[in-house]
Amino acid sequence: MNLFAYGTLLVPEIWRAVAGRDFPSSPATLRGYAIFRVRDADFPGIARTESGGLVPGRVFFDLDAETVARLDAYEDTFYERLPVCPADERGLPVDAEAYVVPDRNRTLLSGETWTLDWFRAHAEADYRARLFSSP
Repeated sequence: MNLFAYGTLLVPEIWRAVAGRDFPSSPATLRGYAIFRVRDADFPGIARTESGGLVPGRVFFDLDAETVARLDAYEDTFYERLPVCPADERGLPVDAEAYVVPDRNRTLLSGETWTLDWFRAHAEADYRARLFSSP
């Protein structure tokens, strides 16, 4: 399975801590979705938009079942893992899945765009402390 990752999983150390190891990957973008901060949180969610939208991320290729299970546990039930079709650097479509905020949780999105730059400047240190101190 290929995974389109966005948000905190774009930080290499966070990816390795969650996935357990590196996988081949490539930059990609996902059209028709937007990325928002989750209310009262430092992590994002993506949701389909009628007005278009473009989410930057990476596709991680050929994930094994154990890694997918680790990622499912990390993302928990706030998201649904759904098929998506991001474009690679050449603009070619890639079959993948992504963790998408389902309709039942959309009211938990703040409407404020989440960016990796914002995360690095305002939240990464606290996020890492929580992640790496978990049992």
